[in-house]
Amino acid sequence: MSLANSRSGSKVRRPQTPAERMRLFRKRQKLHRQVVKVEVDPREVDALIDRGYLEPKDRNDLEALAAAVNACFSDDLMTP
Repeated sequence: MSLANSRSGSKVRRPQTPAERMRLFRKRQKLHRQVVKVEVDPREVDALIDRGYLEPKDRNDLEALAAAVNACFSDDLMTP
């Protein structure tokens, strides 16, 4: 996930052309991946900080927040 792995501080670039969107769609389809939207409220951000996934100074950094949510989901899915 480019959003979670990038620390550049820039926004994620959206596909510019229909052909590029279709190419990305086919790649996700081939890898059996789906795009999901996750809404995070302030209480959940505090829980991510408490669990050690996010530093308090990064609570307003969208890329750090995306990485923390991704790590939390990965850990929760990997534990029985």
